[in-house]
Order: sequence, then structure tokens, then C-alpha cells
Amino acid sequence: MITPLNTPRDIRVVADEHGSPAFVWFKGRKRQVARVRNMWRIDDEWWRQEISRCYFDLELSGGTVITTFQDLISETWYWQRC
Repeated sequence: MITPLNTPRDIRVVADEHGSPAFVWFKGRKRQVARVRNMWRIDDEWWRQEISRCYFDLELSGGTVITTFQDLISETWYWQRC
């Protein structure tokens, strides 16, 4: 069976009062978000299965950079390799 390379994976996120990630559980450890490097929103395919996501490029404490997004319809957070 072939698995797509860029499949989103569930990730646990604690957001601040503005909805930006403050902490994530990445590779089994709770990590503080040092800064949000970029943020963007995608709203698409309203005519089929609606997609509404808010993406964040995060720099974690220690320098690791990851991309996460929140599915704004289900309110679920995901980590996605880019």
C-alpha cells in the first residue's frame, strides 16, 4: 500500500487568547511556540466538500520549524509536512 507523503497528522495544540498556537505536543513532547513565522487561511471548495483552514508556520523552542493547521469546520488541529 502506498501512503501519500504529505498526509496531515493529528497534533495536540493549546492556543492563546487570539487563537494562535502557544504549545504543541510534537514527537511526544510538549513544546512551547517561540514564534509564529507565518499565518494564512484557505477557504475553498464550497461547492463540494467545504475546506476552511488556518495554517501556521511555527518555530518551536529549540529551533524546530513545523507547519500546523486548524480545520475551522471540525476545530481539529493537524501537523503537515511541507
